[in-house]
Amino acid sequence: MPRCTTCGGVLLAFVLAAISAGGQSVQVYQTTPDLLESLAQLDTLHFEKKAAHGVNVPAITVDESQRFQTIDGFGASLTDAAAWLFAKKLTPAQTDATFRMIFSRRDGIGIDFLRQPVGSSDLAVTFYSFDDLCVQTAQACTTPPGVNDYNLDHFSIKHDEDYILPLLKKALSINPEILVMLTPWSPPGWMKTSGSMLGSNPGTKQPSSLRPEAYTAFANYLVKTIEGYQAAGVPIYALSVQNEPLFAPPTYSGMQMLADEQAKFFGEALGPALAAANLKTKVMAYDHNWDRPDYPETVLKDPKAGALAVGTAWHHYAGDPSAMTKIHDEFPHKDEWVTESSGGTWQTGSVLGEEAGELIASMRNWAKSYVLWALATDQNHGPYVGGCDTCRGLVTIDDSFSGAARVKMEPDYYVLGQASRFVVQGAVRIGSDEPAGTQLKDVAFRNPNGSLVLYLLNAGKDGRTVRVVFQEKSLVTTIPHGSVATLVWRP
Repeated sequence: MPRCTTCGGVLLAFVLAAISAGGQSVQVYQTTPDLLESLAQLDTLHFEKKAAHGVNVPAITVDESQRFQTIDGFGASLTDAAAWLFAKKLTPAQTDATFRMIFSRRDGIGIDFLRQPVGSSDLAVTFYSFDDLCVQTAQACTTPPGVNDYNLDHFSIKHDEDYILPLLKKALSINPEILVMLTPWSPPGWMKTSGSMLGSNPGTKQPSSLRPEAYTAFANYLVKTIEGYQAAGVPIYALSVQNEPLFAPPTYSGMQMLADEQAKFFGEALGPALAAANLKTKVMAYDHNWDRPDYPETVLKDPKAGALAVGTAWHHYAGDPSAMTKIHDEFPHKDEWVTESSGGTWQTGSVLGEEAGELIASMRNWAKSYVLWALATDQNHGPYVGGCDTCRGLVTIDDSFSGAARVKMEPDYYVLGQASRFVVQGAVRIGSDEPAGTQLKDVAFRNPNGSLVLYLLNAGKDGRTVRVVFQEKSLVTTIPHGSVATLVWRP
């Protein structure tokens, strides 16, 4: 199983090195597109007070006096499919080792944000909700008309108690700082106009939607899910109420929920239900692509819905990350999160460069998080029940070999790792410029302990020398083409 090049006591070693060098030592970690260097620790650099130091090369000035958003973290989703692979295809020792590589900052990349599907997504072994009134299999069932459970007498999170919740608790035992967000792909079918968890009718393409008389039941369903998870030892940080509400898929769980419907649901059902249960869970609006900023705008402008929603969740499949800045400028007291960005077989260029560039752009446009989709998939990009059969996880669990399955860290793992290993929860994005006329892209952070982190991508086709300037001192380094480097130092 591939491992990070540098493991064990990284942050402590950095702090000691920085102190011994009078605060001028800069630790450098680098990943190249071929992964021959993967989070490799390079020679220590030093800031120097030389006016002409690298004066003829592009310069990035890091300015910690400029403060922007506070960072919640970097992560992915422990989907039903991913949890099933960890629980059923790996030995306990393999799962332990892989979880440490994913969640431990000492032994791995320390991801600290998990977006958990409530019920089945497309990356699941079967269809399921927490209140099914018909028999779900790998095919979605349809609840007969008139059959319902408004009191939620049949509600149960038993499905997740088998392998999802135990694995979430394992992750939290490794990294107690993990923030868990819940997102349903669909309410139980009986709450919907179609009676099915599918997003739309496969034949007619008619979208399904939440029946108005089920608003209260769905709000209480979400409350009971939060309470059930927390009783099981998994604290819930945030909630969105519908994955991709403007897309009603015909082959997997989903539902159309228009902006005015979401605003009404927030104000009339979810807000009162959360208040009655005394839950302080953050509620995010939208949870879909950058191309429709009018959707969160509608929700946030509504008096009741805007009072409930703390901000907007975004996906990357259409539009541009600048949409987040547009919404931030209009609603400066609301926050932005990127909650789903997936890699897959459709990517034809450099996965490392493409995703690292998007992480940088997301952070520079006010995102508090950058969350990739699946934590793990198998060698066939599954298991799945409709939907994405080309999505790639942070890790691939390949069970095609005789004997034990094998675990492979994908480029996505290192894209996150170059940030998540060094940028801790509560860090603040600070000022850093991107040299004009170059393919150098970057974003900088200040950690709560005062250390600074510069995440730097050379998106060009050739190696590039760059000067980093901080407090009238500078250093010069060269970044190979398509590579990501992280520089860490104490002022």
